Amino acid sequence: MVMNRAEIVIEGCSPDIANSVQPEIETSISRAKLYQSGEKLRLEIEAEDVSDLRAAINSWLRLIKMCVEVEEVLENG
Repeated sequence: MVMNRAEIVIEGCSPDIANSVQPEIETSISRAKLYQSGEKLRLEIEAEDVSDLRAAINSWLRLIKMCVEVEEVLENG
């Protein structure tokens, strides 16, 4: 079976963001791997079909965006 795959790289993410979303990898329907290098976050997602991949990408990006926004509020008040 051919797997659909996406790789997303987000620059300017603190390691706290990766630590915050890491537990979601174990409960994700799609297969996901998360890597952090400095302030660069790399997310690899695999799913069996394109619609599942699209849903996973949307979910991960929404989750990461929320974490970034919370971090900004905590830093700036």
